[in-house]
Amino acid sequence: MSADLSPARLMILARGLQAAADEMGANLVRSAFSPVVREARDCSCALLDAQGRVVAQAEMIPLQTAALNHSFAAAAAQLDLSDPRPGQAVILNDPYSGGQHLNDIIVFTPILHEGELLGWAGSTAHHLDIGGGAPGVNSAARDLIGEGLVIPPLLIDVDRDWRGGMVERLIFANIRTPTIGRGDMDAQFAANHVGTRRVLEMAERFGPAAVHAAMTEVLDYSERRMRAGIAALPDGEWTGEAWLDSDGSAPGSPPVRIRARVRIEGDEAEIDFAGSAPEARSMFNSTFASSMAAAVTALRSALGDLEMPANDGCNRPLKVHLPEGSLLHPSPGLPVRARATAACRALDAVHDALGKCVPERIPAQGMNATTGFFLSRRRPGGFDLHLDIVGGGWGAAMGYDAIHATDHVLSSCRLTPVEAIEQVSPHLRMEATGLIPGSFGPGRFIGGMGIYRRYAILSDDVSLSIYSDRFVRPPRGREGGRDGALASLTVTREGEAIALPGYGTFELRPGDVVELRLPGGGGWGDPALRDRAALARDLEDGLVLDPAPYATDPAR
Repeated sequence: MSADLSPARLMILARGLQAAADEMGANLVRSAFSPVVREARDCSCALLDAQGRVVAQAEMIPLQTAALNHSFAAAAAQLDLSDPRPGQAVILNDPYSGGQHLNDIIVFTPILHEGELLGWAGSTAHHLDIGGGAPGVNSAARDLIGEGLVIPPLLIDVDRDWRGGMVERLIFANIRTPTIGRGDMDAQFAANHVGTRRVLEMAERFGPAAVHAAMTEVLDYSERRMRAGIAALPDGEWTGEAWLDSDGSAPGSPPVRIRARVRIEGDEAEIDFAGSAPEARSMFNSTFASSMAAAVTALRSALGDLEMPANDGCNRPLKVHLPEGSLLHPSPGLPVRARATAACRALDAVHDALGKCVPERIPAQGMNATTGFFLSRRRPGGFDLHLDIVGGGWGAAMGYDAIHATDHVLSSCRLTPVEAIEQVSPHLRMEATGLIPGSFGPGRFIGGMGIYRRYAILSDDVSLSIYSDRFVRPPRGREGGRDGALASLTVTREGEAIALPGYGTFELRPGDVVELRLPGGGGWGDPALRDRAALARDLEDGLVLDPAPYATDPAR
């Protein structure tokens, strides 16, 4: 710790940085135009130091915030960011230049105090449409360009290039929902402005040297806590695996495996994903930044240190190997829209490995996949585009039952309210939505319930597109707990039920009813050991539909 930075002052500055990042996130959500940002909160914010290391991040989406350092590093490798000027910004979405998928546009703006670079404010938001071969998502894309507009790292002057300037005009000439897109981008610039203002206030009050020192110290502090958490694990090497329903390369493609080898030695850890499925000509590839974020998050979540500040200091004791040409590190040019599914399986595989050394810390699998559900309509003069991001149940763990119908651990998107959907989507009506009793895995501790949503189609020219998982292989239970249910998607047309797979596009007609059902999580521990009073309440409340798995008769 710097001699000029007392523990009390460090705490004030560290909490100030965290509060600034949180305020950035709140401002972005309040200012956004699209329901996917304003309601579902598919966005993230962070503060970076002058070297581009994340020092404070809002509690939003780990898959985005834990990867922002890679995004900045890729931009810095392509641009001269050594002497940024006031009013400049970096924007990008290229998955092969540190980005996530094309819909996630990243904005960095410099934080300058009397000409000195203190750091950078960064934000990410999922944009409703990014062009490409279909509204919202092109499930048939076999290359990145088919998914939409690729924005390599660009250093722009906001007044000249954005506010009616050529960069803004070029981007939104290629997007189907330009008004919404501009509103969300402006919200990102506003969020970055808030973060910048708060850091400058700290520099005015305590001096820029103190801000620099605090940024360095919070990284060192997280590193120390991360090392202590790793050191508490037993030394050794373990292997785990997890499976996707398919790599999406062709209809009926078989399940594919993600494999992780975890090695713990002292206060350092190594994760190697050699042996994982090869890259695919489909949207289920995961970007390098997303896969790295998944690996770091998987290890951090298993350490049990809930108070550890999430920043780049957590990465220092960890080495991650992502084999090139694999589903977790694809060749440039391949599509990556559904990258979160493979990233979630990377997290599941790491947890499967760690479950062999610290089983009491590792939960059963949850739904653990992003379900992007789109109902789009072309109309005269534009498009109506509905995107629902829906989460299933989480997996149970030792000591607690899991939560219901919540986005996975690498994300934190909220369920969009029915009222918000119908207000901006005149081509559909929400018929019903609710939890699904019995959709979880029985166990000593039970998984969270899944969810269903039922939509009535009200107009012509409506297309359904989806990417999801768990339609073929259910969320796995742990330590004797049972698996969760399977997902399903059904279109009822003139009394006939048409079952659809977990990814693809389907043309709808007025009067069609679409029902999406996502599973609950796996159970943890032998169901026969479930507390009898808890089981009685489960049966009375209709949460448990079949008591047979919980019977204590050895002959059951």
